[in-house]
Amino acid sequence: MTGQSSRYLLAQRRVFTLLVVTLLSVSLMSCGDHSRRELRVAVDASFQPALEALRPQFESHCRCRLQITAGASGLLYSQIRADSADPAFDLMLSADSARPVLLEKAGLTVPASRQAFARGQLAVWANPVVSKSKSSGFSQLSMQLTKSGAMLTPRQLILLLGRGKHKLVVADPQLAPDGDAAVKMLKKLRLWPRVKNRVVYAGHSGHAQIMLHQGEGDLGVIPYSQALASGRRGQYMRIPEQFHPPIELQMVILRGTRQRTLAIRLLQYLRSDAVQRKLPELGFRAAE
Repeated sequence: MTGQSSRYLLAQRRVFTLLVVTLLSVSLMSCGDHSRRELRVAVDASFQPALEALRPQFESHCRCRLQITAGASGLLYSQIRADSADPAFDLMLSADSARPVLLEKAGLTVPASRQAFARGQLAVWANPVVSKSKSSGFSQLSMQLTKSGAMLTPRQLILLLGRGKHKLVVADPQLAPDGDAAVKMLKKLRLWPRVKNRVVYAGHSGHAQIMLHQGEGDLGVIPYSQALASGRRGQYMRIPEQFHPPIELQMVILRGTRQRTLAIRLLQYLRSDAVQRKLPELGFRAAE
């Protein structure tokens, strides 16, 4: 009886040991699968604050993690072209349509994945010193517009940006679509001859915001989304869309992705009715 009991206990221990090893293996495999469920997103800096606000719901829904790399659309595009054999990203959220089209023509995208998902807006941002200065007229005009609910007029914008010797921060127009739109607007309003010698270029819109917060510029023409994200660190007014060229944000899934299903889900999420309705409070307009 004792021998049988010993053999029975030994058999039980072996079964238990085998069960523990099996469960540990499954657990490790699950962890490995979970760590691989990571979607690498290259996003223009102007949309980064909005994407950060939207990511918790998406990550919770898809049980994945977004690895976000923000920068100027032009630089992100160049990196994608250079690393086309071994891409560092699964998809790109560009602040224009030009770069996604170029990637599509180069055969570096998943067919039919190029989609518009938002429209960008610009704002005039002033640091606290300028916004409170009577000579700038910024604070007074801001109060008038807030009370009346009116929009900036071309004349008002010309007065704000054209007077004084304030340094004006703008993102590099060669790399950042919002910077390109800002410079084209200044030329259209015939302000460029007055401001070009005091323009300070930033690498991208996020960099422009940092420069303004650090006092490296007095005024800035930056994305409305970045102005909203700055909170009370300055004063800002939205620029009517008709003043500047359209800023159409487009996304594209890259051909070399290993997370095509997740990338498609992010595309669908950003184009969903719920997200499109939320875009205005994040500084964007819904995609047409």
